Amino acid sequence: MYTYRYRPSNLLSQKGLLYDEWYFASREELNDPIDMQSKFEFGENSRDTWHRILSSTWENKENIELTAQYFADLSPISYEQLLQDLDTHALKLIKTIFKNKQFDHIEFESLSRSLSNLRGLLELYEPSSGYSVSLSKTNNEMLMWSHYAASHTGFCLIYRPIDGYLHQCPLRKKDSLQVSESHTSVIGNKFKVEDIHYENQLNPIDALKLLPTSKTGFEFNSEDDRLEHHSHIRKQILTKNTCWEYEKECRLILPQPSKWISGHSQYNSYQRLFYYDFSQVTGIIFGARMSASDEETLKTIINAKLRTRYSNIGTSDEKKYIFDFVFQKAQICTSSRNLKIIDLELNSMGSTITPGSNYYNLRLEKWRNHEGMSIQSGQFGYDPIP
Repeated sequence: MYTYRYRPSNLLSQKGLLYDEWYFASREELNDPIDMQSKFEFGENSRDTWHRILSSTWENKENIELTAQYFADLSPISYEQLLQDLDTHALKLIKTIFKNKQFDHIEFESLSRSLSNLRGLLELYEPSSGYSVSLSKTNNEMLMWSHYAASHTGFCLIYRPIDGYLHQCPLRKKDSLQVSESHTSVIGNKFKVEDIHYENQLNPIDALKLLPTSKTGFEFNSEDDRLEHHSHIRKQILTKNTCWEYEKECRLILPQPSKWISGHSQYNSYQRLFYYDFSQVTGIIFGARMSASDEETLKTIINAKLRTRYSNIGTSDEKKYIFDFVFQKAQICTSSRNLKIIDLELNSMGSTITPGSNYYNLRLEKWRNHEGMSIQSGQFGYDPIP
């Protein structure tokens, strides 16, 4: 299966094509305000767990009782909403605790520190969303060309995943990212292409499971239960409302580092810039309204990259995969008002093949079937590529 990446035809996109760039966007940079948002919720009947959490750091038993009941009465409430409104709830709690007794400055200072520590705990374990690169499984959706390819003046890159993964460029791959002086995250050399699910409602996940066992007393019954829990979280991050279903989206995910390790959980913009393996780019579709000059610029960039691709074949002992590259053009039919994709030409092992020959038809059929070949230590292989 091919995956597609829509781009406007501007200097930034041309630079991205020239240097094989992926930028993993944060949740805040996405156009959907609830994108990559999981639904962690403090559920009903949570008083005993709140009591245990507070008892691990608080000393005043009466304040523990009142606060545990207060938070239990708020439920159900999302983790995000509780953190957002925590200062308001803290003020209400202070007023409630001192409502029927004489104000004590020492107790007030102690309660304020305890509430501050509770905020620190919740912030340390708040759910993360990660970073993403958006792709699509469709190349002929009118709205996609309108929204993400500058009203059909842009282009669409075609990627060929290998066994469901897109790889980093071997010469420029990032093996790890520095989170803080004492915290480094390991990064794999490939990213899984993950489908987006479309649902309007999410089932809540117990927010208390985000907090450490030492605070809540919760433990998974088995390793299978733990894996299922994390799978559920992952699915929610990859779920959007049904109004976006036309996008047929799939994504690459860069996980966000856990804040509880070092107190830091963010990657900067430069760290989120990766370089893909151009050998997995197997085609480009020019937008129906792309200018001739932009089309020529993109062809110049790609042909130069293809010459480099094929000139380096067989220079490594590592197995590499080789795919033909197809140039296509989107065309809007004025009678049917639909968009169709027209094949322009094909590049195979550095040679340009134009339509009209049996050899062209043969290569194009293999390309449509996602076929390619491998090479290792100068030896070609023709086994199916997953």
